[in-house]
Amino acid sequence: MKKQKMTYLSSGMVGLAGLVLMGLQTNDAQAATNGTVNYADGATTVWTSPAVGQKPARYLATNQQVTIQDTKQVYGQTWYKLGNDEWVSSQFITAGDATAQPATTTTAVKNTVTANFQSGATTVWADTTAAQPTGEYLTYGTTKNVIDQKDLNGTTWYQLESKGWIPASYVVLNNPNLDGVTPITNAPAVTPVAATTTTTEVQAPTAPQATTPAPATETPAPAATTEATTPAATTSTPAATTQPAQTQTTTQSSQQTTQAATTQQAPQTNTTTKASGNAQTVINAALSQIGTPYVWGGSTPGVGLDCSGLVQYAYAQAGVSLGRVTTAQEGAGQRVSLDNLQPGDILFWGGAGASYHDAIYIGGGQYVHAPQPGESVKTASISSYFMPSFAVRVL
Repeated sequence: MKKQKMTYLSSGMVGLAGLVLMGLQTNDAQAATNGTVNYADGATTVWTSPAVGQKPARYLATNQQVTIQDTKQVYGQTWYKLGNDEWVSSQFITAGDATAQPATTTTAVKNTVTANFQSGATTVWADTTAAQPTGEYLTYGTTKNVIDQKDLNGTTWYQLESKGWIPASYVVLNNPNLDGVTPITNAPAVTPVAATTTTTEVQAPTAPQATTPAPATETPAPAATTEATTPAATTSTPAATTQPAQTQTTTQSSQQTTQAATTQQAPQTNTTTKASGNAQTVINAALSQIGTPYVWGGSTPGVGLDCSGLVQYAYAQAGVSLGRVTTAQEGAGQRVSLDNLQPGDILFWGGAGASYHDAIYIGGGQYVHAPQPGESVKTASISSYFMPSFAVRVL
C-alpha cells in the first residue's frame, strides 16, 4: 500500500482524499469482473452518475454481458461502474468472475420465493428494518431466487439475489406456480427488525441526562436515483416501525429508565419513527394506487386520481379527512423542514397558499404522487430537477 501511495503522489495526485479514491479505483480495477443484466421486463438504464442529478447514458438488454470496473456505495446501495460516466445499480446486474465455473451445486439447492400479494406490488427493502425501499417491486406471481434467510422476532425475511429483503408473509417459498395458494389481498402486518448495532449505541454519557430524554430526529438520506427500469407497481409492504430509542441512557436512575421504556410507546417518539402505524396506512394506500391514471380533478381510486385526490384518498384510509385541493391540504398539519422528513409527510411544490402539486413522502428520499396528464400514479425520488418547496406533517 505504501508503494501505491508513493506512485499516486508522484503521478500528481493532490490531497489525502484523492489518494484514497485512486487507491480504491485501482484495487477495484484489478479485481474487475463480468456481470450479466438480470432485469427481464425491459431495458436497464445506464446512468452518468450514481448520485442525485444523473442523466441516462445508454440502455442495456436482458442477459447482456458487461464488465464491472468499479463499485461505489451511495446511501447504502451498491452501484457498478461500467465505463467512464456509466453507472448501474447492482440490483440490475448479476456479478460473477469471468473465469469462474458455473456453481451447479448452488443452483441445485437454491430456494425461490413468489410474490403472493395480489392487491398491489410488494416492496423489496434494503434491510430487515424496512426503513428504505431498494426501488425494486415484485408484482403478483413474480418469482425470485433466495440467497439468505433470517428469522427475527417471529418474522422470517428472505434476501434476494438483488441483495434486497422481503418478508415471508408476502411470498410463497418454492412454489413458483402458486399451486393451491390463496392470494393475499390485504397487506399483512409485519414488524420490521431493527439493526443489532442500535443496541450498542445506548452508552452512558459523561454528563447527566434530563429526566425526559429529548427524542433524536432522524433525517433519512435522499435516494441517489430512481432507476428508470424499475417496474412501476403498487406496494403494500410492512410498516417501518419505531427503531429502538437511541436517546435513552444507562446512567439514569431505575425510575428514569422505566420512564424511558414507557416513552417509547408514547406519541412523542414519533420523531425517531420511520413510519408510524397510521403513517404506514397512508403510505400503503397511496402505493396501492400505483398505475392508476392521472385524471385532473379525479378522486376515484383505481379509476383516476390527480395529485391532491391521491393524497386525500390515502389519508382517508387512516381516518384523516383532508381538503380536496393542494392549498387546502397545506393547512392540515405542521410545517416541517425538508431536511427532517418522515414517512407520511405531505410534500408541496409552489409557494405557501399557491401550491400546484403535492405528494406523500415514503422514506428513503422517495415519494409517491400522481404526476400529470398522460402519466399514472408512481414513485419518484427527491432531486434538484423537481425539488419540493415545503412539507407538512399531519400524523
